[in-house]
Amino acid sequence: MFKPTKLLKIVAVLFIITGILGMFGTAVSYIMLPKMREIPGIDMSMIEAALTPLNLIMSVVSCICSIAAGIFGLSGRSKRGAVVCAGIYLALVLVSVVQMVFDETFTVFVAVDFILPVLYLWGLYQSE
Repeated sequence: MFKPTKLLKIVAVLFIITGILGMFGTAVSYIMLPKMREIPGIDMSMIEAALTPLNLIMSVVSCICSIAAGIFGLSGRSKRGAVVCAGIYLALVLVSVVQMVFDETFTVFVAVDFILPVLYLWGLYQSE
């Protein structure tokens, strides 16, 4: 048991919201893939390259870990569970960045992906 700080609660809510939105976006992308093939003039090579089975699995696991970390952070029941979920999420973000570097799609804005996990871990560190 630990007492979540205000920072941890805010970031945990953001984790839950982004996890739910990410899960929704992943589902919509996967469902819409066959329909997009029917649209004339769309280059499907970039879309199919982005929606590989590995990327879809990473997205689902990332969303689940994000939601779980948010729940653990809000409830204050299991600090170990919060650290594990946030660690898995951060590891998946790192893997995603490595993929972007190899695919030559890396931009400076990728640094924004690290803001929430770092704030979450900082809030978790400050919690009692």
